[in-house]
Amino acid sequence: MKKLFLGIGFLMTIIGAKAQNKTAQYTVEKLQKVNSEVYQLVFNPTNQLVYVVGPKKGFDRNADNHIYVLDGNDLTLVDSIPIGKNLPFGITLNNKTQTLYVGHSLQSSISAVDIKTKKHTLIPSGKEKSKIRELTVDEDRNLVYVSDHGNPSVWIVDGKTNTFKESLSYPDGYLLGLATDAKRGKIYLTDAGNMQGNIVVFNSDTKKLESTFKTWSYCPLNIAIDGKNNRLFVSQSNDNNVTVIDGNTGNIIDKVYLGYDASPIGLVYDENKNVLYTANRNKKEVAVIDAGTYKVLERIETKGLPNTISLDKTTGAIYITNKGAGRNGDPVENANTVLKIIKI
Repeated sequence: MKKLFLGIGFLMTIIGAKAQNKTAQYTVEKLQKVNSEVYQLVFNPTNQLVYVVGPKKGFDRNADNHIYVLDGNDLTLVDSIPIGKNLPFGITLNNKTQTLYVGHSLQSSISAVDIKTKKHTLIPSGKEKSKIRELTVDEDRNLVYVSDHGNPSVWIVDGKTNTFKESLSYPDGYLLGLATDAKRGKIYLTDAGNMQGNIVVFNSDTKKLESTFKTWSYCPLNIAIDGKNNRLFVSQSNDNNVTVIDGNTGNIIDKVYLGYDASPIGLVYDENKNVLYTANRNKKEVAVIDAGTYKVLERIETKGLPNTISLDKTTGAIYITNKGAGRNGDPVENANTVLKIIKI
């Protein structure tokens, strides 16, 4: 019996040593401090620049705000684009037209910014109670979509004229996350209004509500799309998982548990590597998930509160915003920073 215990102990020592010696595959290559309360960012593959937004400290509506422009290689600040006294929170890019769209959540409007000329056009919805969160672009149709949980709906903005066209209502919903599949003509939104965790699906051409998919996890947030295999990845902040949905049937394929109090927020899918990256807010990490096995491959420490992730599809590098103080106002080491993470 003594020999048996010794053998088990020796085996556990070997297993523990192998786990500790596991070689990291990813590293934080660059870090840049930004002079704002950072929220979102987007990588521009055309000029290899990163655009970052966030309001000034205290959300001062009398302060001048900017889009901060970072070099995608070393994250040095190369420019800033003024957008007036409009508090910036969300951002997306139409790569075809080289137009940035910035969400002003507290002011019921968005901005269109021409990257070349820096011309800034304010686009209101005309609805006073709007509380917008996410923005995304359908480049094939040159349309911009905006999720609005104040007036439960998705805005549609004409990218050619940069004017508000219409909104698709979803009464009694609480619409937060947003993604579009231009090829299939789908607009996806997350509805955190009930315990079913619905994914709301509109048709891009008919503008009709097609279906609702149930994630059965409370408070679904962001959505990433695997266009090739028609899968939806949904971050479930309150339930600490990513739910994988079959885009054809709406069935749940799997749930990837990320650990207690992980609170996944932003996520992005890399089709070339077949991996999913999630920004786990409360764990102060980015998790790398194998999208074939649905296993967590690695956890990358951010020393901040990661929020949004943007992917350079060519190099595979990812860019992350780290927000400032935690839920109790506790300071974090890498507050209001942008990180560049690469595979070693």
